[in-house]
Amino acid sequence: MIALRRRFGRSDIDSIHPHLHFRSCVIAISLFILGITQNLQAFGSSGMYTTSLKFEYQYSDYDQYTYPQLDSDDPSIRYEYIDPYIVNFPEHRSLAKVVQSFGPLTTLDCRYEYSALTENKDQNRYYFRLDHDVTQMTTTYGAYQYLGISYDSPDSSASGGYMLMAGVKHDQSGWIKSEASFSYDHNRSPDGMLVETYMPMAQVRWSLNSVTAVNGRWDGYWSVSDSGTYPAHAFTVFLSRYLPTQTAVHLFMRYYTNENGVESIAPAFEIAQYVRWNLTLRLTYRFYRNRFEEDAAPDFIENASITSHSARAYVEWQVGAAMKLHFKLRRYISDQDIRMNTYLFGFEYEL
Repeated sequence: MIALRRRFGRSDIDSIHPHLHFRSCVIAISLFILGITQNLQAFGSSGMYTTSLKFEYQYSDYDQYTYPQLDSDDPSIRYEYIDPYIVNFPEHRSLAKVVQSFGPLTTLDCRYEYSALTENKDQNRYYFRLDHDVTQMTTTYGAYQYLGISYDSPDSSASGGYMLMAGVKHDQSGWIKSEASFSYDHNRSPDGMLVETYMPMAQVRWSLNSVTAVNGRWDGYWSVSDSGTYPAHAFTVFLSRYLPTQTAVHLFMRYYTNENGVESIAPAFEIAQYVRWNLTLRLTYRFYRNRFEEDAAPDFIENASITSHSARAYVEWQVGAAMKLHFKLRRYISDQDIRMNTYLFGFEYEL
């Protein structure tokens, strides 16, 4: 976190700036990549080793938040033990990503993400994904992710877990694209509770013609813990249309439901305008409504439902043949007395 010093875990002497962890990782990744790219060589009948680097910095903060009304007069409960439905802000997030191609058929994606979530909470995420083209139409992939979260208040503790994923993508001459995957998530909370989640996914994209496409997706979630098994489902539909004005319009609709009495709907739309061949502007609006059954509603949610609106402006600028810049501004408001802004800057560079 910028301009902040604080402890990690139980150490009283770790007053190192949080971004030193991120910088150390970036330096190590960069030295490794620069080392292996000194001697580029052909791989197979065509293609070469190619490397793409990506770095991002994102800041999110409340500019308005009202804690829920509590019966207790103890301020420690208000500010340390009761979480709002949106937590972990302000957030300083840094991301380093390396995509290494080993010829035309195999690609390795490595990411490290550090988030300074609050004054007492940090998160480290490591992600690795390997894609391999089995045929010209079919790609298989596997991924591993580790997530670690450390807390300093009210007591020093840690939580986290790992995720494994395997999937396959198939492209039927560009007109029909399908994908299926299965993920397993193993997560342990600070109090020692273990939650295992099984997540199948299936989606199909169909190009109706040269300018219109529709996409349908299903995500399943089966969370298993000592308290039982809780299934959930999410259904998403995308409709994309390309206009002669160098504009693409995307419509989204996502519906989520689970057996705990939670149901949500989230329609959205995006307009992508190609200002120039190397400059793209994207404007997105999303409406979200989450409803709880009376017995399932948390105490800090007013009226047993959440309604929110978010708007985002995103600029992508291809500066040169090897560099691309990203800028994002996002505004979020909800009926729970929350106002929030998010700012992002990033760049990609191909060696």
